[in-house]
Amino acid sequence: MNPIYAGFWRRAAAFLVDSVLLAIPQTALNIVFAPNTTLPLVINILIGLAYFALLHSSARQATVGKMAFGIKVTDLQGERISLAHAAGRYFATWLSTLIIGLGFVMAAFTGRKQALHDMICKTLVVNRVAAPNEIAEGTDTMPVTRGVWAVVVLLGIVPFFGGLVAAIAIPAYQDSSRRAKITEALGRVEPFKKEVVDALASRRPIPAGRRQLDSPAVQDVTIGADGQITITLAQDAFGGGQVFMAPLASRTGPVEWRCWAEGVAPKYMPSVCRG
Repeated sequence: MNPIYAGFWRRAAAFLVDSVLLAIPQTALNIVFAPNTTLPLVINILIGLAYFALLHSSARQATVGKMAFGIKVTDLQGERISLAHAAGRYFATWLSTLIIGLGFVMAAFTGRKQALHDMICKTLVVNRVAAPNEIAEGTDTMPVTRGVWAVVVLLGIVPFFGGLVAAIAIPAYQDSSRRAKITEALGRVEPFKKEVVDALASRRPIPAGRRQLDSPAVQDVTIGADGQITITLAQDAFGGGQVFMAPLASRTGPVEWRCWAEGVAPKYMPSVCRG
């Protein structure tokens, strides 16, 4: 007698294949209907319902993913389920998902390798060549083959850890890039600081007014009558926050500058401007 029940990893591999296939139309819909969120959500649900219900109730009793791994869905007697039964099973998978996926994990521990939605809908996932009488009598679980492991690793584990790395690396890169742009912009303010220093040294009025600064990080630069330089950052990249540089009076040495920011996250600022 052939091994009967589809174990957790074989079912997981089939699910990953189905997820990739469904992601194609679902992603296309999200792009076409953006920024509308309700309509693509409804259509995506209908696509998922049609895919799983029609294929699970078909003569093959299996989705593309299940066909690829030699398994099918039956009732407890090993018979083909109806379209309504398959539709109910699809919606029951939502409950398995809502409890942080634990409903799916149950398939690794239950006697007939049933997930929570299988128990609710009284279904089994079994070897596609198993006859009803074999399903009723069988106890063995199908082995985990190299193909199963390959799909689990390539479509499950690798994307998971790749996404985890990206979730950490991309924000870190964005922060570093923004910090570099602000630091570069502050470096270009040096000629304006020299104007203020020269005016203070010669006891002339400070040349107040707007200045031109060729930097994508900066929207506007002004010098106040007291020598304070106000740098307004670009609205699109930094929300229009401001960086201020004020000269501190010094009778015995070079003019020192105090730097601070408003409306800009400290992580984007050089250390001297985080006071």
